[in-house]
Order: sequence, then C-alpha cells, then structure tokens
Amino acid sequence: MGKINSEWHREHRMPANATKAQRAAWHYEHAQHCGCRALTPSITSLLVSQGYEIPRRAGEAAASD
Repeated sequence: MGKINSEWHREHRMPANATKAQRAAWHYEHAQHCGCRALTPSITSLLVSQGYEIPRRAGEAAASD
C-alpha cells in the first residue's frame, strides 16, 4: 500500500448506491490523486468497460524506456 491522501478521501466520497459510471469515475480520479492502493483486476475491468484508460497510480514513477 502507498500513502493515503486523507484530504482527497474526505472531499471525494463514493456516492451511496453508485452506478457503474459513478464508480468508474471515482476510481479513475482516486488512482490519480491517492496512492493508497493499486487498482484491482475488477476495478481495472470496470474502468476499461466504461471507456477509461488505466491511470498511473498517484506517486508512481513513470516507466523508463
């Protein structure tokens, strides 16, 4: 696990009974702003099914060529 961005989590709660689109949007933003955990295979699948590219995890260095 990485470092949690407590401020981002406080300000961006997952909606109750979130739709797939809402869940995908939340997880996409979460990956970009908080490094607390890696994307699971099920979340990765959700993002792809909703048309998102897989984001780089916050705090993760870019892959070198």
